[in-house]
Amino acid sequence: MDPNHIIGNNIRYFRDKLGLTQEELASFLSINREEISYFENGKRSVPSGLLTRLAELFGLDEIDFYEQDSSLIAANTAFAFRSGELAKGDLHSLAAFRKVTNNYVKMKKLLADGK
Repeated sequence: MDPNHIIGNNIRYFRDKLGLTQEELASFLSINREEISYFENGKRSVPSGLLTRLAELFGLDEIDFYEQDSSLIAANTAFAFRSGELAKGDLHSLAAFRKVTNNYVKMKKLLADGK
């Protein structure tokens, strides 16, 4: 399977896990819904800036989007929030929070590995 399809499948998987529609995800990324559809169907490649924002929102590392079996990305399959519980602007706050927590976990691991 080519990288565009793998990435697209993972975007769809994690969007569904978070309970977001294509329209909601497009709004978060400031793009139109059709682009989300093209990405999810592997018809277009995802620009790196958008991939970074998606990774922050989903609590992933960008490299995780290249995993062919998205269910194997264990740390990211249990989301604490669902879109029904979030206001429209909360996705930005959620993405920022996940970025901070991911960085914190990485720093703790680096410190533990350095001992």
